Amino acid sequence: MATAKKRAPSIKDVAREAGVSVTTVSRYLNGGPNLSEGRRKAIELAVKELNYRPNIIARALVSSEFRSIAVMATDISLYGSMQLIQGIEEAARVRKYLVTVTLVNDDDGEKKAKETVDQLIQNGPTGCILIDLGNSSLLHAFIDYISKALPTVIIDEADVHLHSGNLMLGAYEGGYQVTKYLLRLGHKTVFHVSIPKNDNKYSRSLGWRQALKDAGAEIPEPLACTWDPRKAEQIGKYLASFPDVTAVFAGNDEVAAGVIRGILLEGKRVPEDISVAGFDGNPIGEVTVPSITTWQQNFQTIGAAAVERLADKPNQERGESEESGAAGGHALPHFAAEVNLHPDENSDDVPSRLIIRESTASPRVA
Repeated sequence: MATAKKRAPSIKDVAREAGVSVTTVSRYLNGGPNLSEGRRKAIELAVKELNYRPNIIARALVSSEFRSIAVMATDISLYGSMQLIQGIEEAARVRKYLVTVTLVNDDDGEKKAKETVDQLIQNGPTGCILIDLGNSSLLHAFIDYISKALPTVIIDEADVHLHSGNLMLGAYEGGYQVTKYLLRLGHKTVFHVSIPKNDNKYSRSLGWRQALKDAGAEIPEPLACTWDPRKAEQIGKYLASFPDVTAVFAGNDEVAAGVIRGILLEGKRVPEDISVAGFDGNPIGEVTVPSITTWQQNFQTIGAAAVERLADKPNQERGESEESGAAGGHALPHFAAEVNLHPDENSDDVPSRLIIRESTASPRVA
């Protein structure tokens, strides 16, 4: 016979056990003043005996203080986005913030996207973290709108020289260093399979291009790929048909895995015939055959840094901002900040670094 699930104790149960009103218990839970020592001890004992756990959301509605961080993104299925959110969640949990995740898809249309953004603002989170990895996305168009309403930190992949002030992933440096490494191996140039919405504006591609330019190497036209590794496989087959292709830099590790498969299916070898390097540091690169040389980004560290940017702002700054914005809506400052994510290959503790594996080598002598 099934037994009914035991109901969790409520604030009313605590009030009844302590012999006080619900309002008095609420004042105790929120650290309110003007409570006698006797009542305080009675409530404390009741909470302990009933094993009462306050409902954070209910308390927030009563106190108008909802310690939450809203995360907005266009896609959380990719490795980088998932790792960023994990870093945000872990850092927020330590600081006792709740985290909500809202998606703004390009297919939503501007009207629906604005409704989504407005709803998030009305919920009144403590701050907002925007994961803006595709600067041409619909979410990108709402950055100024959101940052005027809420304290905001932006995590993006923009070139550091163009968008200083955001929390950047260091992708420009990564693209540059991966390409420079392949050139140092002796490859005359490096072909690039770019990730979606690249348009040569994604900073890993800009880094690739700049490294070739600095070396005086030929700059091939990038080959655009989708997020689907099967498309990358077709590109790998295509590249394998050209004898002058000896090195490829793929926009991420999944794309690199697809390119490698396509090359192998055409009867060529990696890295003996063609070297392939990826990006992001996805664990999949450790178990592929061959394992993939990559630029590892510590997304979780960056996600945690975004939380710190919001949580560590002095209360005085928040208060002043709220007062100044009272007449004009929500004129709060844009709490974005730059961090140094440049690599140090001699340290295991840095956020980003080059990891050399089996998929790259010096070009084979004809």
